Formats: sequence, structure tokens, C-alpha cells
Amino acid sequence: MRLKRTGIFTKIIIIALLIYAVTTLVVLRGKIEEAQSSKAALEKRKADITAMNEERQYAIDHKDDDSVIEDIARGEGYVYQDEEVYYAR
Repeated sequence: MRLKRTGIFTKIIIIALLIYAVTTLVVLRGKIEEAQSSKAALEKRKADITAMNEERQYAIDHKDDDSVIEDIARGEGYVYQDEEVYYAR
């Protein structure tokens, strides 16, 4: 049995399909890397928000503690009457 030789048209189609496949893979790889970096940024943001929520929940749970009240007041800029505050530039 003899094998039939492929024509030039068939070879061009195969090469075009290979180029298309490689180009698609490169584009998809770029999208995957972009999605992974976006995922990492979102995970960091989630961790920051979770930590902030835990701090606020602690403040709510201990709202009658003097140290928590003082920390909140200092965060708002309040100071004791005879206290001097210095800010570093």
C-alpha cells in the first residue's frame, strides 16, 4: 500500500493551525498569570479586612474596658488635659 503525499495546501493549513494553537497558549498563559496576581491581591485584601474586623469585634466585646476606651479616644485625637503630644515629621 502506498502512502499519498500531502499537498502544499494541507501543509499550509497544518502550519496555520499550529501557529494559532501556540498563539492561543501564549495569550492564555498571560491571562492565567494576571488572574493569579489578582487572586493574590484579593487574598491580601481579605486578610486585611479580616484583621480589621477582628479588632473591631474585640472593641465591641470589651467596650466597657478602660484601655479600649482610651485606645479609641487616642485614635480620634483626644489627649489628657496636662499631656503634651509631639508629632514626628
